[in-house]
Amino acid sequence: MRRRIFCIDSVSFYASCECAARNKNPYQTKLVVLSNLQDSGALVLAATPKMKQLGIKTGSRRFHIDRLPWHERRDVLYAEARMSHYLNVSIQIIHILHQFAPPEAIRVYSIDETLVDMSGTERLFGNDEHVAHLMRATIFRYTGIPVTIGIGPNNVLAKLVLDLHAKKEGVATCLLQDVERLIHPAPIEKMWGVGTKMAVHLQRLGIWTIGDLARYPLESLHEKFGVIGAELWHHAWGIDESPTILPASSLFGAKRMRPKSIGHGITLMKDYTAYSAIRLVLQAIAVEVGMRTRQAGLVGGTIHLGVRYTRTSDRGGFSKQKKLPRFTADEQEFLPILLQLFLDGWEETEAVRYVSVALGKLEPRSDHVQLSFFEDEWAKAKRLDFLDLIDGLNVRFGRGTIRPASSLLKDSPLRTRQRLIGGHKQGGDSS
Repeated sequence: MRRRIFCIDSVSFYASCECAARNKNPYQTKLVVLSNLQDSGALVLAATPKMKQLGIKTGSRRFHIDRLPWHERRDVLYAEARMSHYLNVSIQIIHILHQFAPPEAIRVYSIDETLVDMSGTERLFGNDEHVAHLMRATIFRYTGIPVTIGIGPNNVLAKLVLDLHAKKEGVATCLLQDVERLIHPAPIEKMWGVGTKMAVHLQRLGIWTIGDLARYPLESLHEKFGVIGAELWHHAWGIDESPTILPASSLFGAKRMRPKSIGHGITLMKDYTAYSAIRLVLQAIAVEVGMRTRQAGLVGGTIHLGVRYTRTSDRGGFSKQKKLPRFTADEQEFLPILLQLFLDGWEETEAVRYVSVALGKLEPRSDHVQLSFFEDEWAKAKRLDFLDLIDGLNVRFGRGTIRPASSLLKDSPLRTRQRLIGGHKQGGDSS
């Protein structure tokens, strides 16, 4: 039986949600979703197709819209991100898909993209084209969200034909015999799994299209890029054995690989120039990293700091790393070292816009119970019990239920970020 994989993508999802809430057609409306309505440098999180035609897309800034000619920007609608609303709409779409396939055949790839294995449903809904158009009509009728659908015999081809053709045509299908015609002419940057850096490496080898990748010697790709190179070669020919329907063991009780590091970064809403304010940012990130590391049952042996200056700076930023005197997941222990790393690398004339912190060289917490004649180990054990209690309460009742008093200070990012989803405001369920 031929596999029938549908890759379903919502058109400009956040922007479409806001259009639907205003009873407007997302294809005919100029609307952008911003991270913050009050900030002239606010990030564009989503833009309708009309805005994309004007060059405004995800990652643009509000001031880019302000620079458009008046007749192009006068009727632009601005919406502030409402992440909880978007999550609810995404769940509604999944519920609609349950009318076409059982829950185990639906694999949520992201908030706006889903893979559905429709194999064996021909007698229920008809051929691929018919069921795809039925899905689109049903989703739009009940949510107001337009979707596009790519169809293929596996996950990779369904995704590739979605990105290359369905997003323009609404519905597109690619079988194995169609790969050279439909997939190979596309530029290598359009290949699923090829990011900006990988594209540069491939282009240096003379690989400019997906077809070039398919015709490149497999052995050479494996030698240069390892397993990833071999996987990309197979994907370029439409060969993919990854399952759409995941076994329960992969979701529950499966053994997870230990991460190499656990970190957190924040893009600040304004430039930070005073050390007292930056110290609050570092403290807030350290609390987050410590909590995540403890929840993973790990401790770190190194601390890494990354700082990026404001976009007008010629210096860019800096990164520093240092070995910790002992393995730990307690921010109280690694924060002083983190602050010193910052002071050692910071040029006081430079404004800070992004900060990231990570614990590395991770090991199981149970393997690093260290005893010392010179430290109060009983106090340290009580401190860990106290942190575990706080973590448990924050998990049970919501992140930020118990937090440092410093988070209430004006310049602390915890003051506004504790109740965010994905770094953006939850918002309400209606306009």
